[in-house]
Amino acid sequence: MWIDYSKEINIKNLNIIFNTDNLFPAIGSKPIVQMDQTHSSTVNFIYGNKQIYKSTDALITSNRDIALQVKVADCMPIFIFDKKSSFFGAIHAGWRGLASGIIENSIELLKEQDFNLRNIKVFIGPSISKRNFEIQNDVMECFDSKFSIVKDGKIFLSLQEVAIDKFASYGILDILNTNECTYDNLNYHSYRRDKTDKRMKGWIYYNE
Repeated sequence: MWIDYSKEINIKNLNIIFNTDNLFPAIGSKPIVQMDQTHSSTVNFIYGNKQIYKSTDALITSNRDIALQVKVADCMPIFIFDKKSSFFGAIHAGWRGLASGIIENSIELLKEQDFNLRNIKVFIGPSISKRNFEIQNDVMECFDSKFSIVKDGKIFLSLQEVAIDKFASYGILDILNTNECTYDNLNYHSYRRDKTDKRMKGWIYYNE
């Protein structure tokens, strides 16, 4: 299944698409740059077209001649981009990445590159929702209790609320959250639901 969010983000020539069937987008000769995702806080700024980055969970680039890929099955696929088209990035963010600073490290890298944070737009793709993401006390200790609820003695955490709050702390408020739950929607892969090793792939790239 293909899911195309390019119209929703409304940035000229910028595409955000997903596929659940292990297919790749028709992007011509553009190299697809991938991450060896390990739930880390490691971010890389890409200058060339090296095609895989080890132990990395976020990629940022100004190179429009490549596409960036992220793989998920409940974690958040987060895409960030500049409304003036000067950079774009892909972030893999589960609770471990959020707790260890994957979003903060991504924003700090952008600051080091002198990008204007006021121009940043954020897209949060399909991921597990608060009502389905049950956690234990050890995980809850990593986050403010305002992001969780307790129901029938069980704790549930909103990854999306945590991420949005982290971006907001940098003044980044232009955020599009699909609010689509990978656990509820059987069209999406969900590790929590199925214990699957299958992953939905997402890409961000320019049609140029």
